[in-house]
Amino acid sequence: MSTKKNLKALICGHTGATGQALLNELIASPDYESIVAVGRRESVAHRGEPKLKQHVVENMIEMSTTLPNIANGYDAAFCCIGTTFNDVFKKSKAAEYQAVDFGIATEFAKLAKLSEVEFFTIITGDRSDSKSKFRMTRVKGETEDFVISQGFPRIAILRPGLLNRGKGRRGWMEQVGTLGGIFGLPVQKLAQSMVWMNLHQTESLKHYETVDIRKAIKSFETFHSVL
Repeated sequence: MSTKKNLKALICGHTGATGQALLNELIASPDYESIVAVGRRESVAHRGEPKLKQHVVENMIEMSTTLPNIANGYDAAFCCIGTTFNDVFKKSKAAEYQAVDFGIATEFAKLAKLSEVEFFTIITGDRSDSKSKFRMTRVKGETEDFVISQGFPRIAILRPGLLNRGKGRRGWMEQVGTLGGIFGLPVQKLAQSMVWMNLHQTESLKHYETVDIRKAIKSFETFHSVL
């Protein structure tokens, strides 16, 4: 059982489906006393939350140099940034995909490193590999390599497959999967696994495939069922 308390968290990508779910979990957790969220816009749903401080940053690519002081003293960093799956295969979106999934994610890692964050979590994707011939998995793999190079004491890299973002937020892949009887991993459950990993992961580096993420979710649910 974890004995960690009074943790301070830093999060990027908090206005997306997974980021919103993670904010809810961090706010609800008694282990976290404060959260700083960095993004291009504010989460209106969490406005006024006493645990949360939101920083709106116009140029996310330069956050490590323009916001070097906001992360001082934070224990964990969670990177939920990412473009939608629908944009990955559009040639017109190639530069944007690179800028967001690699550019912003690595800038956030730099910001977390400046703060001497002890635990860094990032969501990439299934089969991420910097040597892949496919843009999506290659960029995700390059991002993973950069995060690892920063030398955080503990790193969790999540590689989920299809995600279920809920009604009204589904892309075409999620819709096809649902029609075919394939239900993606709910983002709320993914968020719960991230909270669990920070409190319980002992390895300095661990890659979580979908099966490992589901095990972490089960551990989270089992722990909370006995409270």
